[in-house]
Amino acid sequence: MIKQLFLPVGLLVAVFAALLLPAGGHFISDNSGLRIIVFIIFLVSGYQTSSGGLSLDKRLFLLLAISSFISLLLAPLIGIIVSQILNLSLPLAIGLIIISTVPPTISSGVVITEVSRGNTILALFLTITINIIGIFTMPFVLDISLRAAGSIDIDQTALLLKMLFFVLLPFVIGKMIRRISGKKTVSPLWSYINSSCVILMVYSSASISNNAFTGLTTTDYFQIFAAVALVHLLLLVINNLTGKRLNLSSADNKALLFVTSQKTLAIALAVLANINFETGSAIVVCLAFHFFQLFVDSALAAVLQKK
Repeated sequence: MIKQLFLPVGLLVAVFAALLLPAGGHFISDNSGLRIIVFIIFLVSGYQTSSGGLSLDKRLFLLLAISSFISLLLAPLIGIIVSQILNLSLPLAIGLIIISTVPPTISSGVVITEVSRGNTILALFLTITINIIGIFTMPFVLDISLRAAGSIDIDQTALLLKMLFFVLLPFVIGKMIRRISGKKTVSPLWSYINSSCVILMVYSSASISNNAFTGLTTTDYFQIFAAVALVHLLLLVINNLTGKRLNLSSADNKALLFVTSQKTLAIALAVLANINFETGSAIVVCLAFHFFQLFVDSALAAVLQKK
């Protein structure tokens, strides 16, 4: 229970701290703290990740191809369509499109799959592989998606290089450290380091844009909730139908359902930090999406646990 509540409670504390004591968040941002935090997140993720346990066959690669398509290509399209249907303002649309484009969460998708008694090894495999693929596809898909929302240009090459250096490189280093150490299992306390890093990122990002929380209207917040709910619920429905169409076992279907429907807040915040645009309201959308997927999927996992 503590492990499940640590991140959402910490995120709420981070938002309130950003509103009351923003100076610390500005200090982190002004001293390259966000980049360092992202590096640490994926260094720890690589160290935590174990290999093996799956048989590599055509069926697994087919599942990987389909789940990658849904997570990295179909999800951004859904984000664009929902933002246009709800007539979101440009900052809100940017936030929704970015959170829809990024790969799955590094840890919560696997944890929730485990809670639902799903195939955690498959969940981990999908999470790692889709994240690696997403590092290379996301800058180009994001550029196309943001152009559909408005005249927002991003430097695709620069973003790709940053994703390679701050996401892929530390992940590989973490994996190498794990292999050299020879440890078959690692302490679950490492997950608290990642969660704490995400909380620090939210605190710093929210401190920089703390006016966004008070500057939004009631209508804006209603639109944000409707947008994140539509995108995530549509992904849940699509992934569930896909699992049934592929005749996946119940355990495998749960892994597909939770991993491919979730989006990582850490990379979304890292992308926002590298866009030359006022992204305060966009951060609120990303936070709302993260909270919504955590609470909805946790509740759904508790129901599916019995099946």
